[in-house]
Amino acid sequence: MIGVLSKENEAPIVEEFFQLFKTPWEFYAPGRDYDVLLSNQNEVLGEDFKLRVIYGSNISHFDLGRKISIQSKYRRAFVDYKGTEIPIYGNLLTFEGEGEPILKVKGGSEVAGLKIERSEKKIILLGYNLFEEIYFLLSVGQPVGNASTPTLEAHISLLRNLITDAGIPLVEIPPAPAGYDFITCLSHDIDFLGIRNHKLDQTMLGFLYRASIGSLSGVFKKKLPVNKLIKNWKAILNLPFVYAGLSKDFWHQIDKYTEIEKDTKSTFFLIPFKDQPGDNIPKHNARRRATKYDISNMDGIAKKLVEKGFEIGVHGIDAWHSLEKSRQELNQIVEFCKGQEIGVRIHWLCLNNNSYQILEEAGFTYDSTFGYNDAVGYRGGTVQVFKPLNTKNLLEIPLHIQDTALFYPRRMNLSEGKAMEWCEKLIQNAKSFGGVLTILWHDRSLAPERLWGDFYINLLEEIKGNKVWFATAGEIVSWFRRRREVTFENVEIDNNKIKLSFKYEYDRLGQTKEPFVFVRIYHPKLRKSNEQNSLLPGSGYMDIPLKGKTSYEINLNALNP
Repeated sequence: MIGVLSKENEAPIVEEFFQLFKTPWEFYAPGRDYDVLLSNQNEVLGEDFKLRVIYGSNISHFDLGRKISIQSKYRRAFVDYKGTEIPIYGNLLTFEGEGEPILKVKGGSEVAGLKIERSEKKIILLGYNLFEEIYFLLSVGQPVGNASTPTLEAHISLLRNLITDAGIPLVEIPPAPAGYDFITCLSHDIDFLGIRNHKLDQTMLGFLYRASIGSLSGVFKKKLPVNKLIKNWKAILNLPFVYAGLSKDFWHQIDKYTEIEKDTKSTFFLIPFKDQPGDNIPKHNARRRATKYDISNMDGIAKKLVEKGFEIGVHGIDAWHSLEKSRQELNQIVEFCKGQEIGVRIHWLCLNNNSYQILEEAGFTYDSTFGYNDAVGYRGGTVQVFKPLNTKNLLEIPLHIQDTALFYPRRMNLSEGKAMEWCEKLIQNAKSFGGVLTILWHDRSLAPERLWGDFYINLLEEIKGNKVWFATAGEIVSWFRRRREVTFENVEIDNNKIKLSFKYEYDRLGQTKEPFVFVRIYHPKLRKSNEQNSLLPGSGYMDIPLKGKTSYEINLNALNP
């Protein structure tokens, strides 16, 4: 059991952190027995803990009467843990004196983490406030420059390692279903629904420029193959026939997506009201945010998508800042939401400090806006579905990979080869940490002038090379809710046996609710190791799916005779 001693105002952050690092814990109570005390205060130094982990970004957080002194104080720095760089967004202290260095400031010899051993007791000093870091990640988010780092997962892995390296058994419910490496959420923001709706407007003129001069420039820069140049020029020549209704609208690609994803399924986010750019858009070209279609133009298409097992969500316009408009936008699409979850992703990924509360009060149960327009990676530093602070029920599916971020000239502007390298890194992180990999591929990205369809198919094949559960956004949110609802009733672990009991709703986690949540047990006597991720401990673990049973007793001697 972990006891947590934190500031009173940090309680919601602590609670959410331990939904992500789902292991037995409670707020510190004097007189209770804890294997591990996690604190940013010094009030209980005399009590008996196997391991005490002290996080602190201010000098007052540490008792310096241990032959240890504060060396430096940084603001926004990187620390190195076993070759992994972790960004620290708040204050960072470095130490000098007694103890074994376990964290160092990037590129130097200054020590930001110390391990002190006294008899059978261990004390870890870390020069930052963990819960301030978690708050920043889940509210503000990482700058684009650090997008490639799953920072929150690194914090979890570091803490897990500190516990298991101290020889302390650990029970955890990982953020992936039993039998799978990770989850993949495929999604599509429908912004245009056809070029036929755009005649002599900026969208049409932009297409003509990019398909002609832009394609030629891409060939000269060796970023576009000649065969795609030819396809784009053919599309230009075909455009009059599209407008005349004599040729298929090549920007209408929903049927193609359902063909590609017939075995995986995805979520389509649809615009609720056409010709509305929305309010409070802080960009000079805000008028271009308005679309020429809305859900009323897609009634039959939306029904067929739902019948085939795909999901419909709201591609919000003003839902992010107006409760009244949020309710109106939800009502436009609610008839197509057959499941318990009703989701939204805001057009242009607009969010402010009040957005989550507004979306929740309007009736949405999940959002998938928290990501980058101009990068791929981890804005929240996490692969996990999380509950935004100051909400009660709404969950956030973080966005990780967006097509336009990869390929647009004013964004990452990558070749397909380099783009795949970036995506492979995120796939490997998902394989290591579990959680969900969320992908956004826009409606017209399969078509001229983008022609990113082959890349998308290759990306899916790369993902399918792992043990992956593909699911709609709503199904993924429901699974993470089931995981969140599991509570540890009793955990007893010694050197010979393990007794576990859980509390959860059988009907929601029982035999009929695959894929199952599972529990992972780390114990020095277990000999299975994780070779994929150097941040995971090598003491070994075993996994037990929760299939309706609420108590387990494991004889460790029988496992390792």
